[in-house]
Amino acid sequence: MNSQKSWFIEESIHQNLGHLSRDGALVVATGKYTGRAVNDRYISNRSESFDKIAWSKTNQEIDSGVAREFLSAVSKKLNCLEDKVFEFNGYVGPFPIRVRSSSPWHIAFAENMFRQTPSFTVPGFPKDKRIEIDHLPYDTTATIGVNFPNPTLLVLDAADLKVGIVGTAYAGEIKKSAFTLCNFLLPEHGFLSMHSSANCLEDGSNSCVLFGLSGTGKTTLSASPDRYLIGDDEIVWSHTGISNLEGGCYAKLIDLSLESEPEIFKAVNQFGSIMENVGFDPRTGIVDFSDRVKTENTRGSYSLEALSKVFPMNKEAEAPRSIVFLTADAFGVMPAVARLDEWQAQYYFVSGYTAKVAGTELGVKEPQAAFSTCFGAPFMPRPSNIYAGLLAEFAKKSGAQFWLLNTGWMSGGYGKSQRYPLKVSRQILSSIQSGELAKQKTKKHSVFNFEVPTQCPNMASQYLEFDDLPGAKILAEKFHRNMENFSSHMEASCLQNGGPSL
Repeated sequence: MNSQKSWFIEESIHQNLGHLSRDGALVVATGKYTGRAVNDRYISNRSESFDKIAWSKTNQEIDSGVAREFLSAVSKKLNCLEDKVFEFNGYVGPFPIRVRSSSPWHIAFAENMFRQTPSFTVPGFPKDKRIEIDHLPYDTTATIGVNFPNPTLLVLDAADLKVGIVGTAYAGEIKKSAFTLCNFLLPEHGFLSMHSSANCLEDGSNSCVLFGLSGTGKTTLSASPDRYLIGDDEIVWSHTGISNLEGGCYAKLIDLSLESEPEIFKAVNQFGSIMENVGFDPRTGIVDFSDRVKTENTRGSYSLEALSKVFPMNKEAEAPRSIVFLTADAFGVMPAVARLDEWQAQYYFVSGYTAKVAGTELGVKEPQAAFSTCFGAPFMPRPSNIYAGLLAEFAKKSGAQFWLLNTGWMSGGYGKSQRYPLKVSRQILSSIQSGELAKQKTKKHSVFNFEVPTQCPNMASQYLEFDDLPGAKILAEKFHRNMENFSSHMEASCLQNGGPSL
């Protein structure tokens, strides 16, 4: 670990912004916001980028003049702080990035999450251009002199690659803002950026990409003891292979244990790592990973160097042989695993389905279907067909097979049956990656139309059993209603052949 990050951590403790755990990790609280401030995030409606963005509830537009005034005010406030400003300079994927903050632990976070060197080069990208994030987590719009209805505001300028963040200390806003700008830039140069994890064998062969929303197991399943991690959240696919945009991991920590997730447990419990909003006793330094008092969304950031098996960051792994869509279905109607054809792959990729359950989000009492375009709608600013088209193109060239892996609840659903055990999900994934699952006999699902394996090596067949329940039709209707939002620019063959039957 570099001495600069150590200093940021020491300064955070000096400013009483955090405490060291018994094992040396920095423990912090993010206050009101323990997740992304989705309703306070906007993209400037600059004329240079306006027609390239899919404007929506997740990509809210803000007047370019208001955006310019806000970004200027954030920058001016940081300039006035002089020696109380903390700064990181590095890379996110191929792009230079600068992060400035009034909080030292957020710059330690940036040291964990971003890279010291670029992962590859983008031909034609201006050498004098970079992503710039200005960050005032403990200010408000009023304290920086901006007349805005809400005290919290996040603005992204996709034309000038600038970001301003005020009023939230949740560190994930920094990495996701940088990711959003990468997802805006990379498709224009023929690269596919993905909200996914990926791993491979030691030599970079047999790579596997796992898409998934929060809580589906994207980080957990990618940290496998018999494979090498490429990255756990932000992956880019070029014409020569795949690599990590980041230099670290930002893992969910709720109910973390050494027994269930040894790699992540060891990585987060060491000096240089940062834990957000976990249960913590400052007298003993003991962390309680089961504590949900502040949030279910407890988080830990750590450098990839903290893991034992990491694919070299200066190399590309081979193009993936398998692509897995993770879903945590709470209705008990999705099978444990299914194989997808070309049209189904695009349909379920654009759908980005999972389910919310009680406790994961304020106000959620019963399971709710959740759809997030390309498994990352808030971070994918361009129209969905741009990303779906690139995925289909790259997968066709590499011969990758598509799978849907359900890490949610078995038949009966949330509150009535158990969730698929982690060891079951791991075994299914292992069989996908080895190619063994593709050799098994399948049964066509009468509603969702994908092929469901009837056997999996080294696993009881009961986990693969499924019922074509009435609930499957109800969920299928939700898929169709969601897909109506994309009917104008999705291929007719995808809409006709990719989705479930009604």
